[in-house]
Order: sequence, then C-alpha cells, then structure tokens
Amino acid sequence: MNIVVILPTYNERENIVQLLDQLEALKPAIKKHTLSFLVADDTSPDGTKDAVKEYQKTHKDVFCISGKREGLGKALLRGMTYAINVLDADLIVQMDADLSHDSKKLPEFIRAIDNGANFAVGSRYIKGGSIPENWGLHRKIFSIVGNAIVRFGLGYPSVHDWTGGYRAFKKHFFIQAQDEMKEYSGYVFQIAFLHKAVKQRAKIVEIPFHFTDRLYGRSKIAPFEYIKNVLEYVIRARITDILEGHFGKFAVVGTIGFLINTVILVGLKMIGIHPAVGSAIGAECAIISNFILNNAWTFRERKIKGKRTILKFVQFNITSLGALVIQSGTVYVGTLLFGIPAYFYAYILGVGLGLIWNFTMYSKVIWKKS
Repeated sequence: MNIVVILPTYNERENIVQLLDQLEALKPAIKKHTLSFLVADDTSPDGTKDAVKEYQKTHKDVFCISGKREGLGKALLRGMTYAINVLDADLIVQMDADLSHDSKKLPEFIRAIDNGANFAVGSRYIKGGSIPENWGLHRKIFSIVGNAIVRFGLGYPSVHDWTGGYRAFKKHFFIQAQDEMKEYSGYVFQIAFLHKAVKQRAKIVEIPFHFTDRLYGRSKIAPFEYIKNVLEYVIRARITDILEGHFGKFAVVGTIGFLINTVILVGLKMIGIHPAVGSAIGAECAIISNFILNNAWTFRERKIKGKRTILKFVQFNITSLGALVIQSGTVYVGTLLFGIPAYFYAYILGVGLGLIWNFTMYSKVIWKKS
C-alpha cells in the first residue's frame, strides 16, 4: 500500500525538519508499505519551504508543494489532490506539522487499516488520550466544548474526536467528497471531511494519543471565529440531513398534502358543507397525493412497482384511515365543544396528530425495509 503523510505548514521552519526526522525513523516499523511525506506549505514567510528543500537533497521520499495562504482546509485539499493524482496514494495520513501529534503512534494507525478499518482517527477524548495539562482553562473549554458541539450536534456520538487533525484514511473517501470539500477553507474542513466519511459508512477506529502543545511558533486558530464556524457548519449540516432524510421529505410531501386538504376543506365549507365532511374529502385527496409523492421521492429506495402498487395503495388508504379518523374526530370534537368558528384550530391539531401516525405507519408498514 502506498502511504502519503500530508503535513500542512505555515511558519513551521523550527518544527518541520524535526518532525520529518521522527517520521523517517518509523519506516522500519512499517515495512509492508511504501511511505512518503508531502509538505503542503502556504508560502510561509519564515522559510519553511526552503528548509524542506534542503532536507529533500538527502531524502527522496519527501515532497513539497506550495500555494497562497487560504487556510488549513485549502492546504489539505491541495495536499490530498497531489497525493492521489501525482503520488498515487492508496492511504492518506494527515498530521499537524507543529509536533503536537505523537509521531510514534503512526504505526498504530497503519495497523488499524491493515486490520480492516478504512478510517483511523486520532482521539484525545478516549481512554489513553489527553489534551495538554498546561493549557489555560479557556483553551480547554474551547477544545472540549467545540468538539462536543460537533459530536452531539451532528448526532454521531460514537466518534469522540471530530476536531483533531491526526488521521489516516483510504483514498476513496477523498475522491467521493473532493468537489464538496472545495467550499471549506479553514479548520471546519476537518469536521466536514470526517462527517462525509461517516455518512459514507466509514469503518472508523479511534487511536488514543496525548496531544502536546507546540514548543515553537504560534497557533493559527482564532477561538471565537472557530466556534462560530463550527456552530454554523453543525446547524447547516443538521438541517440538510433532516431535509434529505425520510422525515424531511415526508414533511415536504405532507405540506403539499396539507395544502390540498386545506383548499378543499375551506372551499367546501364556503358552499355550506360541514367541516367534518369537508375535512374527510380533503384528507382523501391528500392521501392520493401523499402516496404518489412518497413512493416516487421519500421512500424511492423502497419504491413500490408493478402489480403491488394497487394492493399497496389500498393498504396505504387503510393505514391513512387512522389519520383521517384522528383529523375528522378532532374537528368534530373541537366544533362540538367550541362551536363551528373553532373548526380551523381543531383541524390544525388533528393534522399534527395525524402526521405522527402517518409517518410511523408509512415507514414501518407501507414502505418497510425488506
């Protein structure tokens, strides 16, 4: 397996050669694979690139590319693209270049992949891992809270460290997400990339490690901007997941059915038909619309076809009868208790109760998984 270790740099002259020496020393422990190192420099004014070029004179397995400073995400994107397209990487390893990641842990990442995982994540938040004790309280809070926001906000608590940059993964994860990753320039790139890998059903193994504070240079992270960007990503991603998921699509289809139902109910009420009757007629028209749209869109991976369509439509009507009874019954009771003028409020309540019933029956009965 051809492994490329990507080291994004900006003003890391004091650290990069030491890190490369540490990585070179690990080669005997990774005998079964080809190992090379790619420095993705953001045109560092401190001469990081010059230091790497000097190092390359005696180390043919070290490569260096540079580009303008646009943030960590752009540097990683540039590095991953080069690693796959030029260096023909099968496995990409990502590390910080400031010596904060324990290089001696690298063989564990490779072993995890050899043993069946396809994505290894360095974790500071599981047993055996840690963040620096000498960090100030505010920095510890930013680290722990920021990670927790992502972990629980995205709904994947089984992965404990979302914000770190010590990882190893098979190339297909980047190939599949490459175009989408172009919109992320900063540290959120790491969160977004792992999120997309998780959604691609990555087999993830977490490797505990002790995160060490840098000795030389300055951290490039701006805490308040970072937290803002993390919150923005989590909220946006969560909304997208809901809309793209079954319930989100079901809600859109239900809204269309709601409009059909409402127009018919109000129209029939205007010509003197009792709201309970109008609600029932409108509900049946909405049921027809719901069946067609849910079958074509919401549950399209379980789409009903052929002769089964008629049978399932009858079954769909029967299960939807529960919502019809709930809705019409709520309208009837509402108008009985509070008079005809209260019909619309009772109708809204009935629709809400019917929505819960319908989604449960549709997903568990009509379009149940095989």
